Amino acid sequence: MTKMLLLAVAALFGFGTAARADDKNPIVLKVVTKSDKYKLDLGGKTAEEYKKALEDAAKKSAAGELLRPPAPPKVDFVLEIKNTGKEAVTIFVGGDPNVYTFELTGGAGSVTMNSGLAFTADFRLPKEVTLAAGKTYEIAIKQLSDGSRGASRFVYWTGPGEYKLTASYSLADKDGGKGAVLKSEAVKITVEK
Repeated sequence: MTKMLLLAVAALFGFGTAARADDKNPIVLKVVTKSDKYKLDLGGKTAEEYKKALEDAAKKSAAGELLRPPAPPKVDFVLEIKNTGKEAVTIFVGGDPNVYTFELTGGAGSVTMNSGLAFTADFRLPKEVTLAAGKTYEIAIKQLSDGSRGASRFVYWTGPGEYKLTASYSLADKDGGKGAVLKSEAVKITVEK
């Protein structure tokens, strides 16, 4: 049994994985939306003005200009990392090496930009979590932001419509090195006026 667990862990950290699990990598990532409908807050602007303001701010941010972007949309999601295998698997989560990112498509389009937030310079190591067969590890998401420490990049929808959201999660090894990259299936989100 110990040998099988070690093989499973070795396989987990040796290969990237899609949302579907297999015998080599039983770990999957899923975005769970507690609400799939959200109200659009344009901050008093028209949809066109709002989108243009976000695109202009994103260009300035990418060029290195320091600015304070608007808060990203509030959401109620959970990133769920699940062991679909028959044996327990140890993963390393949290800390600075583990980064999740979102891809938002559809609707009226999306804009991403650096959050402009300052972070401490300390390096946070991941923590060890053992997932029994069928068990999950959850990460609550309260705003549409991702990247380092879950807040280095803001993601915005730019108007009403039907969007698709996918997530990626880079797992680390016990020393903070690069491990597997998990990718979720897309979930649908409706943004209403």
